[in-house]
Amino acid sequence: MSFIILLLLLLLVGFTRLLQWRKTSLFLSLVLISSFMLIGSGLIPRYLLNDLQADYESKPKIQWSNNNAIVLLGAGTQFISSTQEFEPTFFSFGRINETASQYKACAKTQTRCKVIISGGDAQNHGVTEAEVYQQQLLRLDVPMGDIIQEPNSVNTWKNAQLTSDLMKHHKFDNIVLVSSGLHIRRSELYFNHFGLDVIPVRADYMAAQISWLPLWYNFAVTDFALHEQIGFARYNTYNFMGWNSKREKPGDA
Repeated sequence: MSFIILLLLLLLVGFTRLLQWRKTSLFLSLVLISSFMLIGSGLIPRYLLNDLQADYESKPKIQWSNNNAIVLLGAGTQFISSTQEFEPTFFSFGRINETASQYKACAKTQTRCKVIISGGDAQNHGVTEAEVYQQQLLRLDVPMGDIIQEPNSVNTWKNAQLTSDLMKHHKFDNIVLVSSGLHIRRSELYFNHFGLDVIPVRADYMAAQISWLPLWYNFAVTDFALHEQIGFARYNTYNFMGWNSKREKPGDA
């Protein structure tokens, strides 16, 4: 996405040069060069990532209650040709490990602890994220009987909507939401929209790499951060237009 923006700026520079709009062309050239350097050097992605993650850097100490749910959000699956099987993607393993860790902490209190894996087949692989992630959780000693699959959601909005339906059925009184640091803020917003008062816990924590020379990595993480910001903009626009489903009060679910 960042490269598309830079490409559009480059095309505008060329267009204004053809029209001999020298001042406009010079201004756009400066914007193009500045944007390229600020992104590549890590300054812009550092700001964007801090804005998304800073409030979730410290993991909360959970006060487990009598009926607990730990919600694991999916992040895709990857086909491994050598085994002819699907595995969680690179971004998923941190979430899975954090979920297992939270489950074990909950189980030590001898209360009711369930893991809800929310993730369908968004990539049309013929297998759901919930199925694939469950196998990893079983390897991490989370019992099958304490795992609930939500296999129909294909995006974060549906994660929240369909999980809220499960909450109404099981009547959990404590909900821990696990996702990537980059993704947890938007996830919490959507879950709150559907009446779920969640305790957000980030798994991984993404950082920019400050460098004198532009790094491709910084362009990549900028794209991840921009994807989240677009999600916030879409949510606010849909709310303004009345296109989102009715917002529920926290606790209603």
